[in-house]
Amino acid sequence: MKNKSSLIFTMVLTLLVVGALAAMVIMKQKDKTETDSVDTSTVDSTVNNNQGKDPVDTDKVDLKGQPMIGKKDAKVTVVEFGDFKCPACKYFDSNMKPELKKKYFDTGKANYYFIHTPFHAEESILGGLAGETVLKNDPDKYWAFHDALFKLQTHNGSQDKWLTMAAVKKALKTAGVKDEAKIVDAIKANSEKAAVQKDIDLYQKHNITSTPTIIVNGKALADPMNIDAVTEAIDKALK
Repeated sequence: MKNKSSLIFTMVLTLLVVGALAAMVIMKQKDKTETDSVDTSTVDSTVNNNQGKDPVDTDKVDLKGQPMIGKKDAKVTVVEFGDFKCPACKYFDSNMKPELKKKYFDTGKANYYFIHTPFHAEESILGGLAGETVLKNDPDKYWAFHDALFKLQTHNGSQDKWLTMAAVKKALKTAGVKDEAKIVDAIKANSEKAAVQKDIDLYQKHNITSTPTIIVNGKALADPMNIDAVTEAIDKALK
């Protein structure tokens, strides 16, 4: 009886493990299907090949329609060319932007714009499409979505396949958008591909070859990951 009970227990345990593995495979396949359902090929994301050369005409970046924090008429304007798949951009967003926001953006001393810069192929384009779609349909929730999507970035953000529709939906839910289903349908329909294309045209026009590229009052910073260098540039522009 004891051996029979052990055998039954082993069989049940095996079935549970197999079932769990099957569920994981199904979920991953569903996630892949959802990602593939968004046709990102309609967006021309040819990467700028002028590697090693400095950005150009950064005092003439067209910021019309870009998401912004702060007062529009602030004395100092900070622009980030960033990518949701970029680990350095996540660091800037999570560790540097909050300090800059508290000191400059929330006090009216400076404003901050983010330009979607999809350097990492299809997933980056999906992130850009999602961001632009939220900005269009529920602009008050854009920054909440922006931050939520960055927080979902994995340890090897630029290498791992994590920026899928499943991640987008999770970020939408975290952000508390008004009509998640409507936004998901709009993303899948590429409704804001023109806005993403505009951002891509901007980074190509201004020779942006790395993310994040941080521009303060028209000047691209040599060391954008150094908080002291960024604050020094802003303080200098405020004088």
